[in-house]
Amino acid sequence: MTKISIKKVDNLIQVIKVSGHSGYANKGSDIVCSSITTAMYVSYGMLDKAKCDFTFTADEAKPFMELKINKSNDITKLVMENLVDVLEGIAFDYKANVTIINE
Repeated sequence: MTKISIKKVDNLIQVIKVSGHSGYANKGSDIVCSSITTAMYVSYGMLDKAKCDFTFTADEAKPFMELKINKSNDITKLVMENLVDVLEGIAFDYKANVTIINE
């Protein structure tokens, strides 16, 4: 199962961690893992293009991804809220494969 951890500070999303394989299908053909990974990388790309202050870590061997906002602004707020919406949609559609924990 894929675990998604969402941490807020002062009501702003600061950290999103994703870990584990969803188990929906074999590695390489798992649409759930692929959807989550795509959402994380699209958000990373948006923050990078906007020159925001953030940290992104990914380790496919574990599997693990983390997107951390170092300094919040209107763009980071929008991107992170959108990312949570997408991840919540995936978790809703694949309840047996994805769980979200709000810290």
